[in-house]
Amino acid sequence: MEAGLQKAVELYRPTSFGMAVAEFNKRAIKVYQRAGFQITHLFMQQTNGGEFQFVEMKKNLV
Repeated sequence: MEAGLQKAVELYRPTSFGMAVAEFNKRAIKVYQRAGFQITHLFMQQTNGGEFQFVEMKKNLV
């Protein structure tokens, strides 16, 4: 994951990264938090025939 983020920084020079993860995916959320992402928002999203809670996460680079 770190290699992918570093490549994105080299190519695109972002000031932050953002993502949304299904709230039930606790393992992925922990991985992203270890990589420096922080939870910024919770929201409901319709997907795969149901409605699920998602976690918005952000990592600032500046």
